[in-house]
Amino acid sequence: MTAKRNLLGLAWPALTDFFSELGQPEYRAKQLMEWIYQHGVSDFNRMSNFPKELRQKLEETAVVGAGEVIARQVASDGTIKLAIAFAEQRIVECVILRYHHGITLCLSSQVGCKMGCAFCASGMHGFVDNLTTAEIIEQIWWANQELAVQKQRVGHLVYMGMGEPLDNYLQVVNSIRFANNSSTFNIGMRNITLSTSGLVPRIRQLAEEDLSLTLSVSLHAPVDYLRDQIMPINKRYPLAELISAVREYVRSTRRRVTFEYILLAGFNDQPIHADKLASLLAGILANVNVIPYNEVPGLPWQAPTDKQVRLFMRALEQRGITATLRRELGPEIDAACGQLRRRLQGEE
Repeated sequence: MTAKRNLLGLAWPALTDFFSELGQPEYRAKQLMEWIYQHGVSDFNRMSNFPKELRQKLEETAVVGAGEVIARQVASDGTIKLAIAFAEQRIVECVILRYHHGITLCLSSQVGCKMGCAFCASGMHGFVDNLTTAEIIEQIWWANQELAVQKQRVGHLVYMGMGEPLDNYLQVVNSIRFANNSSTFNIGMRNITLSTSGLVPRIRQLAEEDLSLTLSVSLHAPVDYLRDQIMPINKRYPLAELISAVREYVRSTRRRVTFEYILLAGFNDQPIHADKLASLLAGILANVNVIPYNEVPGLPWQAPTDKQVRLFMRALEQRGITATLRRELGPEIDAACGQLRRRLQGEE
């Protein structure tokens, strides 16, 4: 029996080809996209402007979405974490976050992660697979399904979930262009943030894509001897190479870059570290997103005290660095990236 074609996340040329194979005109593809992305409809029988025969043919040959939500956690502040299963061992997470500027979805780009960052739950059991463009897009679709009851939609995307986005470069860039399309989710490019642990060649490649998104660099240490201990990628692309690539990116795109900096108690959270961080970033059009560590069972790191956070922020401000303290959302659910997946797979 021939597998049904998944139409969710299918690019326009492939979608029009699909309808052509069914003997249908091109405008049917546009109608389908409106049903899927504007109205959130996956049931072909509800697509009332399709002839009955076409609805039956679609039921026989196609589906909208290849995954299912297998777990859902809701925090008191409205944060929602979804676990989506695409196939056995291919479980990913996405998180709906509510901010004053709108609703943000934190997306995964891989199942597991190769980067091996010492503080992160995503890669604790290694790398499984890259997500396809359609699987990345499906996370947005499920999030909108969740929000539809309140007549809300995702307005911002952050590629900061499971995986290293630039390690799945083509699928991630394709998903960004797809989500930005006015015929799909119509999410503004300036409302999209892509995070990387520091894949220098891919940062340079991204600068040539003409995407006015926000690049976010997961830095987490201001000197190589510290970053080497928590981020193995630093041994391949040390800070000098990384910062050089970021400076080139800013010059090329004229876009401000964000540096993510997780505070790990007793490791990188002292004023001297803030001072070294300020020196490292001098002259770059950037801001620093300071993040008190969200503790992960099985890992040795601890969150800093409130006092230490204040001292660190003050030290940055005294050096003229624009810094923001990330507001913690969803503290009572499996908030750290990868935790829910680990629990569902019995790894905790």
